[in-house]
Parts: sequence; C-alpha cells; structure tokens
Amino acid sequence: MTATLFRFALSVFASLMSLSAGAGVVDFLPKEIRDAEKPSIEAARKLQSEHPEAFHSYSVNGRTIHYVALKQDGPPRPLVIFVHGSPGLWRSWIHYLNDPELQSRAHLISLDRPGFGESGSGKIERGFLRQAQAIEPLLAHAQAGQRVILVGHAWAGALIARMAMTYPDKVTDLVLMAAPLDPRLQTESWFQYLADWPPFTWLLPGELLVFNREYLGLEKELTDMLPAWPRMTQRVSLLLGEADEEVPISTADFAQNMLTQARSVNIVRIPNMNHFIPWTRFDLVKTEILAHLARPPEP
Repeated sequence: MTATLFRFALSVFASLMSLSAGAGVVDFLPKEIRDAEKPSIEAARKLQSEHPEAFHSYSVNGRTIHYVALKQDGPPRPLVIFVHGSPGLWRSWIHYLNDPELQSRAHLISLDRPGFGESGSGKIERGFLRQAQAIEPLLAHAQAGQRVILVGHAWAGALIARMAMTYPDKVTDLVLMAAPLDPRLQTESWFQYLADWPPFTWLLPGELLVFNREYLGLEKELTDMLPAWPRMTQRVSLLLGEADEEVPISTADFAQNMLTQARSVNIVRIPNMNHFIPWTRFDLVKTEILAHLARPPEP
C-alpha cells in the first residue's frame, strides 16, 4: 500500500466523520471524490428520512451489522449486495441504491462492513473469513432461483471473491473494481507498521486503524485464497484502471490465469482511470451490473 492510499484513507475518514456536522474536510479529498461526497451525504440523509424502514441490523459472531435494504415490490428479483472498501460506509453506494433502473431490476442492499460506521466503528474483524461470515446472513435475502451478485471495491473486491469461494452455492456473480487479488503484488510500507504501534494507535481514529490493519493482513489473506481460485464457477467481472497506482493492471493477468472454471470472465481495462472507479465511472459500473442482471438464472 502506498502513502497515497493511506493519505486518501485519512481524508475519507475525516470527511465521513465531519461532513455530517457541516465541516469542510471534503476539500482535502481527491477532486473526483470531492465532487461526489457532498451530494452523496445529502442523498443518504434523504433516503434515511423518507425510508426509515429500509434501515436494519442483525447480530452475528457477537457483533452488530448495519445495512440498508430497499423495499422490494412485485415479483422476485436478483439480489445485489454492495460492499464498500476500506474505509467506507454503506452510503458509498448511495447513487447506485437510488438509481431507478437498478431498483426496478434488482433487490439492492448496502452495508457498513465490520469495523465501520454502525457495524462496530473502530472494532476490527480480522480476516476475510470472519468478514464473510458477518456478511453471509444477507445472502438469505435472495429468492429461490435468483442471481446473487456481489459488488465490491478495492479491499472489498478481494473480500467478495473470498465470499464466493466460501459460499459457492449462494453467490452466482461478482463485480470487482480495483480489487487487489495477486499476493505477489502486495507490499507493506514502514509507516503502516509504525501506525500500528502505540502511541500512534492511540492517536489514529478507530476506522483508520481498522483500515491500516486490514491492509497489513492483505497479503496473507490473498495467499490463503490461492488454492480456491481454480474452483470458482461464478460469473466474474473485473474493472481495473490503467492509471491505478494501488492495484496494478497486471492484476488482470492474474485473474485470467486463475479463474479457469468460472462461467464467464469479463475484464475491463479503463484507460486513464485511477483507483476510484465507483465514484467516477458510475455509468460503466452500472452497465456491468445490468449485464449480470440480464443473464438468465443458473440451471
């Protein structure tokens, strides 16, 4: 992980924590995030005000998981679960949740991952397996015979791949964005280890500490996943920015070589794109989700 991503995480955390109180920390974010963050917060407030029935929680492994599930009317639809990266909140996906076409085509859910927001802010849930177990109850929202599409960005892209490996009969499709998948490409920086020692751990905001520890453990998590990649049978889309300084474009080669049994693999290389695909390429991400929704249910 580079210093750029660490600084971005600090900025995102400060924005998430202070903008709700009207502060202007958003000015420190990258422009593409800065342009999206303020309307995202307002849209999230509006959703919570107009549809309080959409906000839920459940308990698993001794902790509470907070999520938003839009009411589903009419016939059963495929389930789409949005999983934010590190750091983040359920509202990272608010523009997708509010999109009328996606609402009409799928049952949409977004959550605060363990360690963030109302799912135990600052309390880390170490390891992909425990994170997957914490999110697994949401898979029960799927109707029989319907697709279950997991959408994840960055760290959460790797996490939802782990979920597909752990629950192969419950997950049918993956949409991964800027996802670190190849353990050989993971490096830790000295400042990450420094940030994980007192007194720095006492000074860092809790969610930033969770972020740092998640990335410190990423190489091991990805290494543990290596034997399971060739057994995956889901339909997989992988969106990568060719200008992403955090996740090299060579991740595409890793995915192509490892997903030998997947029903389909669609790798989208985005020219001049950095790490922040969900915020800046809504059109492309939505198109990819719709492509998965258009496929018939699995036999």
